[in-house]
Amino acid sequence: MDDLDITIDFTDVTLSQTNGIYSEVKKIMESEFPYPKNWVIKTDITIDSEFGMGEMTLNFYFDGRIYIINYIPSVGDVFYNPDLQVISQWSQENGWKIPQPSEDLIKDNKEFWKHFYDTLIIDSDYFDEKYGKRPQIEQEDEK
Repeated sequence: MDDLDITIDFTDVTLSQTNGIYSEVKKIMESEFPYPKNWVIKTDITIDSEFGMGEMTLNFYFDGRIYIINYIPSVGDVFYNPDLQVISQWSQENGWKIPQPSEDLIKDNKEFWKHFYDTLIIDSDYFDEKYGKRPQIEQEDEK
């Protein structure tokens, strides 16, 4: 995935000007402006890669959560879909939590979202409640 030429564009000004870095977004949102303490930024994003253009509507929350509200994939293959891998990796690298699809999205296409949940690309409170919490994968310390 690192070899792919990928561009992520946001419609929200705050996310665009901070390149989506959580600590920078938080600094702006919790500055002297009268934003509520429990802020949410809703933005549309495009993920442009050699596979095409994927589009999502995301809600970014004050505590680092990201919810996928709407999704139009760049490719339809359930077993290889770079958009979700890209946004999951990007979110973690920039200080956010692993994205979760909204419950409505999950209910519209359970098999699709379950695949990405099972492969640890996305998180889901809905699937956690339905199937039980996934076992945590322990990282072995390099020696």
